[in-house]
Amino acid sequence: MKSIETEIMERSAIAKDLWEAEKQRRSDPKNAHDVAVEQQLYDELNKLGFDFYWSWQFQSTTFTKNDKAVIPIIIKYFDKFENKRRALTYLQCLGVKGFYEATEYLIGVYKKFMPPHYDHDKLNIVSQTIMRIRDPRYIDTYLSFLNDDVIVYESVYMVMLLGYLRAKKAIPRLIELLDHVSKIPKLYYGCGLEDCKYHISQEAIMALSKFKNPEHIKYVEKFLEPEKLPWINFVESKYQKSNYKDVYKKYMKITERAIQKMSSGK
Repeated sequence: MKSIETEIMERSAIAKDLWEAEKQRRSDPKNAHDVAVEQQLYDELNKLGFDFYWSWQFQSTTFTKNDKAVIPIIIKYFDKFENKRRALTYLQCLGVKGFYEATEYLIGVYKKFMPPHYDHDKLNIVSQTIMRIRDPRYIDTYLSFLNDDVIVYESVYMVMLLGYLRAKKAIPRLIELLDHVSKIPKLYYGCGLEDCKYHISQEAIMALSKFKNPEHIKYVEKFLEPEKLPWINFVESKYQKSNYKDVYKKYMKITERAIQKMSSGK
């Protein structure tokens, strides 16, 4: 039987580099606690028939709707990690459509990283995970994450989720968010990432389109001419011209597609 190292090295040079990084991380004394927790997690999951031996095996697509038995195990170990970024590597695996048993716990984690204790990297992972589950039981909670005092640009996944769920209760808020400009990390301004501040606005257009209601066309048609909207602007930088061009193009493309869906009424 091949050793783990041999198997990894034979797969690709990239995998070899990843495995070397993994071994280095495991050998660092400061990671001893979390490495032990990981091994306990792997051992328990492997009793279900899996074959986990390193962290790179865990992705958002690792499990399927038939693997619900992993939910309490991953939740059980999340709080045992000292490094929450490491813990989120495993928590993101719960982002499987239909994993409703994980939703309440994930909402609790989301609340820990939302304003006023905002951590955009961690919130980004948790919000995506909740969105992928598409649990229809927490519409009011998802809407509360879009309140003015707590909305951040990672909240875009809540907008997407409400659209996927076709939550009629969310329509008034989605209409309000059409003109939303998100606060983004300071380092995003003046570079190609500055367009992130319009993602919620753009996804609100797409979310409304999922209701396929012709009455909603009047709210979004202004985005066919985004250059006329004064609140769409970028700081002066070498990226400013391309940012305008890209965001205008994206608004027009999204809006054309949305109007087509709204017009269908089906």
